[in-house]
Amino acid sequence: MAQDLVIINSANPTALPALFTPTPQAAKRILEFFMAQIRNPNTRRDYVRAVSRFASWRAEHGLNDLQDVEPIHVAADIETLLL
Repeated sequence: MAQDLVIINSANPTALPALFTPTPQAAKRILEFFMAQIRNPNTRRDYVRAVSRFASWRAEHGLNDLQDVEPIHVAADIETLLL
């Protein structure tokens, strides 16, 4: 059973709401990316904000499974930012 992904901000250890429900392995890799690869807390915060915003966009457009997200969806989301 997949666990909801909760990202923790190390500068302010409060959990954000679940963004996606990945497999346990995918959740681990995402957390490793945010916590180990992005060392700058400001960059990490901005990335988490962008992922949260995209998760909201994705839900509004009926993309309920992370596996359904394709590059065209990300491009469409970015285009809405430019309008």
